[in-house]
Amino acid sequence: MKKLLTLFFLFSYSLVAQADRTQVWNNNPITIILPVGEEVRITFPTDVSLQIPAALVQSLESLAPNQQIVYWKAKESFDKARVIAPSTDNETVYLIDLVAQDNAIAESIVIEDPSRVVAQHNNDIASADGTIDISTAELSDPPEIVLTRFASQSLYAPRRLMPVNPDIAAMPVVQMPSNFPLMRSQQGEQYRFSVVGAWSGYGLHITAILLINESQLTLPVNPGLVQGNFTHITPQHLQLGPKGSLEDRTTLYLVSDAPFSAAIQEDGYGY
Repeated sequence: MKKLLTLFFLFSYSLVAQADRTQVWNNNPITIILPVGEEVRITFPTDVSLQIPAALVQSLESLAPNQQIVYWKAKESFDKARVIAPSTDNETVYLIDLVAQDNAIAESIVIEDPSRVVAQHNNDIASADGTIDISTAELSDPPEIVLTRFASQSLYAPRRLMPVNPDIAAMPVVQMPSNFPLMRSQQGEQYRFSVVGAWSGYGLHITAILLINESQLTLPVNPGLVQGNFTHITPQHLQLGPKGSLEDRTTLYLVSDAPFSAAIQEDGYGY
């Protein structure tokens, strides 16, 4: 019986650009002042789930390409509002106090967590002490997770942080009609699809699909509705907003034993 593997990616980026400002997490709320009408990038120390107050929905545009980075743009000025950002590994709950002002400076912010920096440093030392061949070492995660993480980083990580793995190779992208019925309808809605990347490794194939909601409904992303013979399916986000909203699209990562062009022609509803 094939299993659905829902993953929340545990990436560990250190995204420090010249124009970024660093804020150190010391277990106290971090105040971020947004300029009205300008987009600001916020980078968290690890993957988080954002809990934005309902009162901010009309005043704040929020776009999260992955679970570590969010782009915020204030549409109007507002007083302090608290955003709660628990880490997906349940180790930390980050507290962000957002304020929007007309004359604020637009600067991207990198939040650093000293405890995580120390832990990563210790892990790096431990890795350096061993002589590990990445191409032959036993994987610490199932290959489906390794492939999904690699694909997501390849699509969304900055260029200087592109992943490298000799066991995973990029494959030619095989496009399909945008109206191809890759996902069965839940409530009469329609979707648009496009293939944005494909890789192979560890005897498996993974294909990244951009999924766009063409309806005015807010919908959960149900991998069980995907048609084809896929062993594991992971959505980047768990919900789609209505057409035209910032949340009307996500990426699906489809793992299969056969190449994508063959997998979509096979029956495999094992979820």
